Amino acid sequence: MEHHERADELEEEAGGAAEASERLERDIEEARSDWEAKKSDQSAPGAVEPEASGPHQLDEEDPVTGEAKGEDRQSELQEAARSEAEDEEEER
Repeated sequence: MEHHERADELEEEAGGAAEASERLERDIEEARSDWEAKKSDQSAPGAVEPEASGPHQLDEEDPVTGEAKGEDRQSELQEAARSEAEDEEEER
């Protein structure tokens, strides 16, 4: 009878480990989803990737709205270049 009791104990432990594993998987997926959302949120300090901020990817769609932003982003790029040139001129 001792072997059957030990087998039952091990089955319970295995079931508990499986449940813990499933909870961990859910937690990881939630954290991953939250991180991905924060990477495109300008208000999340330190989360935005440098290549994902500012005027970029001129031919790509906006990741949030799906709209093409080529002209808007080109204008942003030109304005940033103009502003940078003005700042350099003022420093001289």
